[in-house]
Amino acid sequence: MTEYDVGDQLPVDTVPEGTNLLVAGPPLTHKRELARSLLESGCDREEGAVVVGTRDSVKGIRRRSPAVWDAVEAGRGGIVDCVTRQSGETTEDSELVKYVPSPGDVTEIGIRLGGIFKHLERQGTRTRFAVSTVSTMLMYADVRRVFRFLHVYAGHVERLGWLGLGVLDTSNREAFDRLAPLYDAMVQTRRSEGGTEVRVVGLGRGRTDWQSY
Repeated sequence: MTEYDVGDQLPVDTVPEGTNLLVAGPPLTHKRELARSLLESGCDREEGAVVVGTRDSVKGIRRRSPAVWDAVEAGRGGIVDCVTRQSGETTEDSELVKYVPSPGDVTEIGIRLGGIFKHLERQGTRTRFAVSTVSTMLMYADVRRVFRFLHVYAGHVERLGWLGLGVLDTSNREAFDRLAPLYDAMVQTRRSEGGTEVRVVGLGRGRTDWQSY
């Protein structure tokens, strides 16, 4: 089994292929930044990267994560932008960059994401996939629809041997309790006097110690 190297960001060295990780914690604990760094780390290793940007536009991803954008331009990445059309801008889809009107258009997100997945599957690209953030989807769509969407794509991640990432605030306890079981393990974040700390729960390893992020 091939594993994904995550030792630069997490208190474990590797994660098995086909794993879905939930990055979860209170607000303002840098969850999105952590998920983004895990994608970028894969890009640096010539892996693919797919992002559902519920809060990040294509322009924002290009600015904050040039490594992810480079993967898209190289044909080993993709973006579903849920922000740009919501702001009223006119956009056109390309093969690997898709736009939907709102983070709540779960069906449209799934359709466009499916095309990107098929492209990368044909290429056999090892890929890291992130929904950043699930919490924003829940502001526009009910938890049942979001659950169905995440369930489908968690299955695809497992089938393809990819690494899946979801970002979720723990402040919405009802949604957290409903969605967390979809994931194989959790990266927990918390605030401390020294800044943000992370630990990994699951992966057959129990709980790691907290480490600074």
